Amino acid sequence: MSLVPVTAGIIRDHSGRVLLTQRPDKGHNALKWEFPGGKLRDDESPEVCLGREIQEELGIRVEVGEIFHVVHHRYRERSIILLAYNCRWEGGDIRLLEHKAYQWVEPPRLLSFDLAEADRHIAKKVEGRGIGDG
Repeated sequence: MSLVPVTAGIIRDHSGRVLLTQRPDKGHNALKWEFPGGKLRDDESPEVCLGREIQEELGIRVEVGEIFHVVHHRYRERSIILLAYNCRWEGGDIRLLEHKAYQWVEPPRLLSFDLAEADRHIAKKVEGRGIGDG
């Protein structure tokens, strides 16, 4: 099983809520919620990848900051390394170009969403929980 590098952005609004997006109703992790991002191409850095993916999928521009958390997760059909970065919204209005929905979520509510398994680890850290907690 190959290891697929994937990026995710932790984008907060002015009140501290975090942006979640819902995957389309077909394909891998259909209808699961996730932090926006996508697969890393061979010719780009994770930071460039994340900026590109968010622009392509949501139509907004972000400044990619420091790494927030790294997760290795094995799904049945693939294994991923998820690189999550803190991001700052720079401009644009959210448009659902590839996702079914989006929502701004208070950090304590993140785990109440039907998150993709790898994203659950990121949500726990955003909430301030340890990896082994709850």
